[in-house]
Amino acid sequence: MADFNLEGFKAGFGDGARSNLFYYIPNFPGGVDEGLNNNAKFLVKTTSLPSTTVEEVPVNWQGYDFKYAGKHTYGDFAVTFNTDKEAKIRFAFERWINEKIHNPLTNEYFNFDNYMLDQKLQLLGYDGEPVMEYTLHDAWPKEVATLALDYATSDIATFDVTFVYSYHTVIKGGTGN
Repeated sequence: MADFNLEGFKAGFGDGARSNLFYYIPNFPGGVDEGLNNNAKFLVKTTSLPSTTVEEVPVNWQGYDFKYAGKHTYGDFAVTFNTDKEAKIRFAFERWINEKIHNPLTNEYFNFDNYMLDQKLQLLGYDGEPVMEYTLHDAWPKEVATLALDYATSDIATFDVTFVYSYHTVIKGGTGN
């Protein structure tokens, strides 16, 4: 590669997006986030942008497998939360599952309009403004994972919440909300 120039390559790439520049505020159904006072956004530790897969459908034509696009699937969305000192964030997710999705005491399942909510996740630029905004439509927590307790450490306790959702949309920039 006689025309390769390292400085030109670095200048063309720029600085790149940073993995610590993101914004996610959990959107809870009414009545389950009492006491959080919209502070859940400060308890988000890690997450990732959601994945998209378009499955291939092979069709045999004269001994040749011709592949075309098939079913569009969306991966689960996981968020790791730091637990506040009163465990309000953990309690909010427990209430979402037990009071809005399925009550394990009465075996009552609730209407999906009660528990499916859109969630928004933003990738931010260096100026704090959204570069990309994902909206996860009809999301609900399918798992509130364990919260490890350990006498050997004084770290803040964390736990994961895994959401499923119907599909997501992406816009460049964002609403800023």
